[in-house]
Amino acid sequence: MTIGMKPEALLWIDTETTGLDPEHDQLLEIAIRCTDTHAETTYGACHRIIRPHHLDLTAMDPIVFTMHTDNGLLHDIIDADPQANSPEAARNAIEETIESLAQRFHLIPAGSNPAFDLAFTHTAGYRIEHLLDHRRYDLNTIRWHHRFINQPDPMADNHATSHRAPDCIQRDINEHRHTIQKETNQ
Repeated sequence: MTIGMKPEALLWIDTETTGLDPEHDQLLEIAIRCTDTHAETTYGACHRIIRPHHLDLTAMDPIVFTMHTDNGLLHDIIDADPQANSPEAARNAIEETIESLAQRFHLIPAGSNPAFDLAFTHTAGYRIEHLLDHRRYDLNTIRWHHRFINQPDPMADNHATSHRAPDCIQRDINEHRHTIQKETNQ
């Protein structure tokens, strides 16, 4: 499909954070991946670990702290170069990638909860929302739909990830492909 002269593309986005509140918690990792609407072709991607200027590990929710310790993210942040992995460097890389993609595609934010991820980017000062469609392709809506019609979540056994942004995006893409395949084969 096209909007105007640009073909539609899905902009998969995932963030890892110190908590659930974009007004108080911080971004620790962000990844984006742009694909066609069937997620068969990748047009571009960007992944950044973010080393905040100040990170109070004692202020993190214990569950989040444990999750990001177990998956190696906190270790990667500690080992990361402060300048190359600063919040500003990550924001610039993501903005440049999205700006480049928006010249060629009508970008539809996609993922397990793109509203959550975009709330964090907005609070962190990312200037990307004007480049994205105002609607969201939220896979959680599909999961809730199955639940509401008393059908099993088709991806219930395959939803777990390492809670690292690129892995979550790949999980969401796999789920999207599975959903398309299931609906077109019936």
